[in-house]
Amino acid sequence: MGASRTVMGWVAALAFAAMSVLPASARVVRGWTLVDLGTLGGPGSYGAAVSNSGLVVGCSDVDAGVAHAFLYRNGVMHDLGAASDSTPGNSCALAVNNDGVAAGRSATGELVTWHDSTITHLGVHGNIGGINDAGVVVGAYGQGASTHAFMYANGNITPLGSDASTATGINAVGEIVGTSNGRAFVYKDGALLDLGTLGGNRSEAKGVNDHGAVVGLSTDAHSQPRSFLYDHAMQALSAPSYSGAVGINNHGKIVGSGEGIHGFLIDGETLVRLDTLPPVASKGWRHLEPTGINDRGWIVGTGTDPDGNLRAFLLIPGTQEISMKLTDLRRDSRLRF
Repeated sequence: MGASRTVMGWVAALAFAAMSVLPASARVVRGWTLVDLGTLGGPGSYGAAVSNSGLVVGCSDVDAGVAHAFLYRNGVMHDLGAASDSTPGNSCALAVNNDGVAAGRSATGELVTWHDSTITHLGVHGNIGGINDAGVVVGAYGQGASTHAFMYANGNITPLGSDASTATGINAVGEIVGTSNGRAFVYKDGALLDLGTLGGNRSEAKGVNDHGAVVGLSTDAHSQPRSFLYDHAMQALSAPSYSGAVGINNHGKIVGSGEGIHGFLIDGETLVRLDTLPPVASKGWRHLEPTGINDRGWIVGTGTDPDGNLRAFLLIPGTQEISMKLTDLRRDSRLRF
């Protein structure tokens, strides 16, 4: 069976759980658990983000031609629908906070949030970069032929930076990272700070933790893209050339992806390719591409299963308790499905 065309389309467009019962597809081998999050009925799915409370969002094929946003909780993938009363089609959830508020794109391309049965329309079309527990959403909206980074809070859109900009992450204290005119930035205290480069002329910020550490990719003096960590200054990570870091948790663990090696985890001085982890190799999965990592060390992303389908996954460190109590989820009673 070939890879899902609908989900592949969503993954291309995205370039610009707490589990009370362990799913049958999960398997503990040598310290890690690989969880296939499944689908909404079609062949493929895409994993976009995971909260510290264990909630996962993304999008999944409903059938061969339509993909819907999902929220994965307690071992079950819940269909969030098209988020449009009049337009059937593809939707995708791209960020989620600890309270279960998800943000993403509706079938019309308008940006929305989902919470319980409530859908809030942001009034712009574009892409989502992140959401924090205060409900502040960041991303980019279309402006003519360009895009503009924004912050959405209390029903209002606030533009950030200049034209040709996008916001890709926000932390608990409201610091926002992104890219403006080809340079990585962090927005805090009402101002944009240019993070510089690794010696080249371009850089992109992809993630930020609550301590203000930023990760992303930058060209070096040889015009090769390299993964970076910014903590008061930009430094190259011990990762291969032609790679980029995409997420960092509050313990300093970093996930990224590189040309030819696909997903990797950096923990201190150690770099591990995700496809070499025993549960991944033993189950025949390939090309794992991470999109984020939470403070429990859970890695979310999309990989290719043995049948050639793109599937959303979680990689969970095996030293942790897989079955979490519902009380581990903040204000869990507010989540209704």
